Amino acid sequence: MMKTNIRLIALLISAVISHAEISAQISLTRTKPEGQSNWDLYIKGLIQTDVMIDFQDMKLKDGFAAQSIVIPQHNAISSNFSIKQSQIGVGIEQKNSTDRLSAYIEIDFYGPNGTTAPRFRHGYLQWNKWLLGQTWSNFSDLEIFPNMFDFVPPDGLMFTRRLQWRYSTPLAKKSILSLSLEDPNIPSITLPSDSLNWKKRTLLPTFTALYRYGTEKNYIKAGAVLSPISYDMKYTSQEDYQARTIIGWGMMVSGKIHVTPQTILSLQSSFGKGYATNNSDLNEEKYDAVPNPSRGNALETLRLFNIVGICEHWWAPRWSSVIFYSYSKVGEETFIPKEMTREFRNFGFNIAFQPYKKVRMGIETNYGKKETFENKEAHAWRIQVSTALSF
Repeated sequence: MMKTNIRLIALLISAVISHAEISAQISLTRTKPEGQSNWDLYIKGLIQTDVMIDFQDMKLKDGFAAQSIVIPQHNAISSNFSIKQSQIGVGIEQKNSTDRLSAYIEIDFYGPNGTTAPRFRHGYLQWNKWLLGQTWSNFSDLEIFPNMFDFVPPDGLMFTRRLQWRYSTPLAKKSILSLSLEDPNIPSITLPSDSLNWKKRTLLPTFTALYRYGTEKNYIKAGAVLSPISYDMKYTSQEDYQARTIIGWGMMVSGKIHVTPQTILSLQSSFGKGYATNNSDLNEEKYDAVPNPSRGNALETLRLFNIVGICEHWWAPRWSSVIFYSYSKVGEETFIPKEMTREFRNFGFNIAFQPYKKVRMGIETNYGKKETFENKEAHAWRIQVSTALSF
């Protein structure tokens, strides 16, 4: 599998270098059936190599996430070489038509069990204002993602991929509204261990709304998410299961401003209850709802607050840096399991050199710290050296 991946990457690099005009994507072919509009088939992606050095044990090796820091503190040095952040996407788009129709599919190499097997990332159909398939959740802000190498964003950001059905429409010259119904299997919950096999139930889809106001460079966004959480419960083996549904919710404010042509400031904050799986660090970590023993182990949603600040500065046309700080805090309810994380923070900084428009290289450092509800804590440093070629 490794040899196959290396050959594939080598062929892609050769194709990009031999392409006369490097653009955001490479057009493979254009066709125009008689009496119909043009169709454009294209490929785009990223080839990235990473060398990472950790100074503390972490469960996640190919991206930095404070939630994955191992407790207790160990201060063990380890290294990791990776190409898993590389991505390849293929799309087809209808041109010169009053109807906009397109399809796109993308993979990376973040395979299971530490392998470099291809992993499905995106796959969707788009027709005019409608989108159907898997891509970034509508309760996210792609535009705030800074010029950094780690594909795991600052820990407090709302940043996850979801199966969804989305509708987007402009309301005015500078404003856009997007609504979506997303995968009903999104909620990630903790069930009691002595629960007679209580079961998570997939029932109602998650609903999101996102409003954007501003220009291409400067904007503000406000978003909301409603996440029904359903499960089956019973108290004796003779009983039938009873279905119960509680509602998680979250609010998000996000924005970006170009202070000068060289300096960009970004900010995102979010809060709510039962929406933690939308957080890039807590995705599928069972923080949406936990059992409350004083109420017969009925599930209750957990509060979560996040705030992230990012500054990106271009020192020269080919040199840039990003610095960011992120803080997240889970609620203080007394029934939360003591081993769960109460708060975590994340600080990062990089220096990037871009000798060509589509080539980046540089060094990046990440620091994270987490504390549990039993007052145990650990922190971690990572240094990452990366080279990336996009096409």
